[in-house]
Amino acid sequence: MFLSLSTSVWILIAAGATVVNLVAMQWIIQIPKYKKKQVWMPVIGIATLGLRALVQHNALPATLYLYAAVMVMMPLMLGPVRSTITRDHYRWVEDPTTKASKGAMAWIIGSAMVMVTAVGVGYAAGV
Repeated sequence: MFLSLSTSVWILIAAGATVVNLVAMQWIIQIPKYKKKQVWMPVIGIATLGLRALVQHNALPATLYLYAAVMVMMPLMLGPVRSTITRDHYRWVEDPTTKASKGAMAWIIGSAMVMVTAVGVGYAAGV
């Protein structure tokens, strides 16, 4: 059993992670045009990880663990730099040669590497 939790508990965790993602991303993304597109993130996550699970014959709890991790990962990466992302977007709209802030990009890349490593360690421990 994956990390000693039942499938029904992982379903509840994944549902909670979906709600957290939808609410947090509505707060993080300040650009109206992209706020509406955030509802597709859980759909894409379910389709991608569901297909991966079918191809690799993974157990449902392991797949739900990966799904929940991905859903929580995005707000954790983008939340601390949300104002910088918004400011950079509007600057880019005015002048397309504008580059993203180095600090925000460093945070996003660094935090993504840390979180992907943590998720991978958790996955390896659960398998």
